[in-house]
Amino acid sequence: MGVTYRRMVELVQPVETVVRVLTDVAGWPRWNASVAWLERPGTGPLTVGETIRLKQHRLPANTWTVTQVDGSGFTWTATSTGVRTTGDHRVRPAGAGRVEVSLALTMDGPMARFTTLLGARLIRRYLDLEAEGLRRETDRGGTG
Repeated sequence: MGVTYRRMVELVQPVETVVRVLTDVAGWPRWNASVAWLERPGTGPLTVGETIRLKQHRLPANTWTVTQVDGSGFTWTATSTGVRTTGDHRVRPAGAGRVEVSLALTMDGPMARFTTLLGARLIRRYLDLEAEGLRRETDRGGTG
């Protein structure tokens, strides 16, 4: 069984706006303070099977593979020694021009519990930074 960390944030934005900002992963280093750099060979809409190299501060770079993309967000996975990490980014309507965003990180594998014991505080902090950055980016229009 995996260990999941989740950050929920409510935004006053259309679903399409928030999904557009989330799935434009090439723009993440601009608004997500946890991201040091990101390399995306592809252009255009995010696609299943696409791989993206991402470096977060204080962590080694990792390659993420997109496993699902739809009108509500996307999921991707990365593997390191003994740990498979799944990042899920979902947006759903919450009524009256609002949306609820779920940012989740699940770690599975023989080293997952150990990794989360050491890294829980950083994981929570990075989910908070992503949520805060997403709010700012969508408030300003997410235009880059």
